[in-house]
Amino acid sequence: MEGNLDNILIGAEDMRDNQQRAKYAVQIFWVIVVVNVVAVASGYLQLDLLELIRDNGDYTDAQLDANDTRQTVVGLIQTLVYVSSMVLFVQWFRRAYANLERAGINIEHQESMALWGFAIPIISLFRPFTIAREIANGYVAAIRRSEPDYINPISKPLMGVWWTLYLITNVFGQIAFRSIFKDETVEQMITSSQAYILSDFLDIPAALITLNMILQISKTEQHYANIRLNQAVKLDQ
Repeated sequence: MEGNLDNILIGAEDMRDNQQRAKYAVQIFWVIVVVNVVAVASGYLQLDLLELIRDNGDYTDAQLDANDTRQTVVGLIQTLVYVSSMVLFVQWFRRAYANLERAGINIEHQESMALWGFAIPIISLFRPFTIAREIANGYVAAIRRSEPDYINPISKPLMGVWWTLYLITNVFGQIAFRSIFKDETVEQMITSSQAYILSDFLDIPAALITLNMILQISKTEQHYANIRLNQAVKLDQ
């Protein structure tokens, strides 16, 4: 098949191309990895400076200003990247779920739940995980109707690890954020910096797991799309 098809037409329904969205989502999570490596390094530099202040070491106003500027820039970049990652991931995730239904595969929820499942309290603790599992299992089961010996490329523990890290990083992110409002003393600022370093560090494996999950699910989705396209071509002959 040459390139990506905007629509894979089968009967009355269209299975829309999702490869470009997967590509963008994977790329943004690679950016998260790089940005968080920088954030961890920047956090350690701040921690060293704070410990120097605590221990009555020598420092200058220029050092303080440079630290504040660096941390502000890193924080703004992180915010921009995280917002972008949420948008790009949900766009890919929602289409992957909607494509199941477009392909005639029954889904347990409305496709909009792939978006709102992340936002609704309580439900957000488990619904994205169950939908991700439904997407992965749905495409593999559909492929095996045509290719019974198809080997599932999606690692079974992958989604469990993905969701566990997602929840853990969210908890640590909240802890780090709240620590900002308690950093009136040098010791409290040190504690806040340590919390952010840990939070930023945990985001690195979380991003790597997420992009791997996207790649694996996307592979099965495209494989099934190719099967349907080949079936359509044969019907036209």
